[in-house]
Amino acid sequence: MEAIPQSVWRWKIAAYLFLAGTGAGALIVGILGDFTGYVVSAKISVALGVPLVALSTWFLILDLGHPEKFFTAVLHPSTSWISRGFLIVSALLISGGVLTILWIWPCGRILDGNQGLRMAVEIIVLGLAVATCVYTGILIGIVVSRPFWNNPLLPVLFLISAVSTGIGGLFFITPIVRATLGVSSSETARFLIHLEWADMILLLSEGITIYLYLTVVYSRAPEAAGLLLRGKLSGMFWGGFLGAGLFIPALIELFDWADQKTPPLLALLITGTLLLAGGFLMRLLILAAGIRSPLIVRARFRVRPGF
Repeated sequence: MEAIPQSVWRWKIAAYLFLAGTGAGALIVGILGDFTGYVVSAKISVALGVPLVALSTWFLILDLGHPEKFFTAVLHPSTSWISRGFLIVSALLISGGVLTILWIWPCGRILDGNQGLRMAVEIIVLGLAVATCVYTGILIGIVVSRPFWNNPLLPVLFLISAVSTGIGGLFFITPIVRATLGVSSSETARFLIHLEWADMILLLSEGITIYLYLTVVYSRAPEAAGLLLRGKLSGMFWGGFLGAGLFIPALIELFDWADQKTPPLLALLITGTLLLAGGFLMRLLILAAGIRSPLIVRARFRVRPGF
């Protein structure tokens, strides 16, 4: 009998994982951009990241069905990864909000004129952003009855994907900011070229990680892996995630990076859209492939005489 994708954790949880990861990834990209001197793009990326992380919590509340269930779930940090994740995300939102208010708007001059204080706040935000990316992989990886998710590579995969989709978000929003606000500079162009090179490495790393991930889980969850490789989810996996979400963006980035010129606005929009769509689809596929497996209890037994 053909395996059926699981339907308990679907698009709402995928949206939560995607938005939290992408927002945290955008904050990582922005802070690292500021560390290396690309202030304009860094501000755009930080201004994008904080609202995305905030929006992600709404999808978690929607999935739980009632706000009171959400608050019940987050009050047990000693036993619940949802609760621990809520604390991490809350701390990220508070520190990221402080960074946004004091560096971008409405009090941007405060941290513009105090680089030491800005770096201190950014280091805190950076640590919490990395923790958020990793946590989104731990959240589903601890579900024992879903062996497809019980993989130490899952947090690594989500971290790589989060930074890549964070770059994709910056690719997508930069042409809009340039067209509406007229924010453009040679500094921004250089940063985008560097990000294209960095994202090609991330996409290659993501492809290798997903290969190793499937290799690890295939022996103990062959039905789940088969859903992606040849089953009901194979079209979205091969054509959607690997093809449109990884290969095509990497190809566009390779051609743009080889020219060493300002990436065209249309190319940025297409690349950003594909990276974002691929990141969401990857999380949706990982969730859908997490089918339940029976719990196997390994215990000694004795054969009675006569049997």
